[in-house]
Amino acid sequence: MASFDERFGPGLWVSVVIATYNRQDILRRLLEQLDDQTIDASHYEVIAVDDGSKEDTRARLADLKTRYALRIDRQTNSGAAVARQRGVELATGKVIVVVDDDMQVRPTFLEKHLEKHVSDTTVVLGRLRPDAKLADMPLFERFYARVLAEKAEAFAAGKEQVRGHHLYTGNVSFPRKLFLEAGGFDAQFRALEDEELGIRLEKAGATFAFANEAESLHGSDWTSMKAWMARAYRDGVYQAKVSRKHPDHPESSPWRHLPNLNPVSRPFMALSLAAPAATSLLAGAAIRTAAAFDKVGLEPVAIAGATFVYGIQYYRGVRQETGGVGDVMREYREFKRGIALLRSGERGDASAWRTLTEGIREDHRMIRFYADKYDAREREEEDRSTATVTATGGSAFSLAGDAVKKIGFQLMIAYRVMRFFRQAGLGLGAQFMSRSIRHAFASDVHWDAELEPGVVIVHGFGLAISYAAKVRAGCILFQNVTLGFGNDPETKQPGAPLLERNVHVGIGATLYGPIVVGEGTKIMAGCVLSRSVPARSIVEAPVPQVGARAPARGPTNRV
Repeated sequence: MASFDERFGPGLWVSVVIATYNRQDILRRLLEQLDDQTIDASHYEVIAVDDGSKEDTRARLADLKTRYALRIDRQTNSGAAVARQRGVELATGKVIVVVDDDMQVRPTFLEKHLEKHVSDTTVVLGRLRPDAKLADMPLFERFYARVLAEKAEAFAAGKEQVRGHHLYTGNVSFPRKLFLEAGGFDAQFRALEDEELGIRLEKAGATFAFANEAESLHGSDWTSMKAWMARAYRDGVYQAKVSRKHPDHPESSPWRHLPNLNPVSRPFMALSLAAPAATSLLAGAAIRTAAAFDKVGLEPVAIAGATFVYGIQYYRGVRQETGGVGDVMREYREFKRGIALLRSGERGDASAWRTLTEGIREDHRMIRFYADKYDAREREEEDRSTATVTATGGSAFSLAGDAVKKIGFQLMIAYRVMRFFRQAGLGLGAQFMSRSIRHAFASDVHWDAELEPGVVIVHGFGLAISYAAKVRAGCILFQNVTLGFGNDPETKQPGAPLLERNVHVGIGATLYGPIVVGEGTKIMAGCVLSRSVPARSIVEAPVPQVGARAPARGPTNRV
């Protein structure tokens, strides 16, 4: 095997990135342990990003002296994902190691990570081992430790292969270039941002390895049961968000757990989805009961109780993000159908063809929905055509008819064909369709842009849609709309817009950067937007200033 010098060359090999919040003393312990690494200090740096702690971390640790280059940056409180993204952008090492601020590491920690980096696409998951003082920690921390230990044992024994959705930021490393190419952390995720990143790394071609010896000891200063229950609820909310963002990755679906649940607890999880308010009281009673068992030394029973409570809170969060009971049933059916297709071996062209045809039908259904809602002329024409329906049941408002008459629908059909080629593994065909769209509609739509079924384009020309843009069902895009790649003006995080459901974007609007436009928002014509907006907002461009022109000056009239 090549030496580190041969693999990584001169200069910095590693940048350690740590997001921290109100943990100056614990962070100091970690930074001191990183000073004792077996690789030379000239080959690594550490960047800690203070996510708006109450006390300035940089000032508190000003007396700390390290052999390696240490930088402590500070930002307004924006979440761990933004803090880690900031750290990676400041980093200059070839490999990024991300570790949580409450971890402890051994002198060989960085060396063992580097040993696993055998290519430019390797992502390494290190082992999380519970602190020796774990027995003195709250019940919920022991619950998490057991879950992590079981997964680590499966990885170490080769019983399970590491995948993107397994990624956690407590102990992971990846090539900086691969991270940036995949788009980095998604700022909209205030939980499970690591899992969502792992899925995109996998899609970008990453290979995953488990480093059992690159372990970190996981302690915690969490003591609030209430905060833990809120965290479990938030996990459910964001698991539904991850699944919605990556519908082609069933391993990220919150529904994947239901078939494997204990038959006794399964009805309670279903009740959490159907009546989340009622099960909130049940969860509170159950966790108090589990704590009582723990006090009398019945830890296995207490852990089982904590698992039960976590499930209730998790599926209450899933229900919150998914919507009503009908939405829950629909998404669960879609999940089961997707699993059935995978088990039947339907992949490649067959699966891509189904996605193509169903996407076109849903686009057309949404066109008709909005036509009935907004366009009185089309309703009148439809009324007239109803009387002349042919014997075969066809009408002027058939899918084929709208495909001929509506340019925006033609563009969406071309987009669906482009995605068909991409899903079927025909990259050249996808690129050819992208160029065809550019010439036929004067629109530049990347083949990696994700437009869910049920998107409507009006007029269908002048669009520019980045490869990283995502548009949810029910959205309407008018002509000359741009969804562009750019940097957040504050965090400098790169990315492209995500339009949640039923967003309407008016003529000539320009949206760019890693922004999230909340559900039901209307972006009026001519707007330039580089910041996220909440659901059901109205975004308007400045009103043009109108003034009187100076009197016209013509040639002098002469007799």
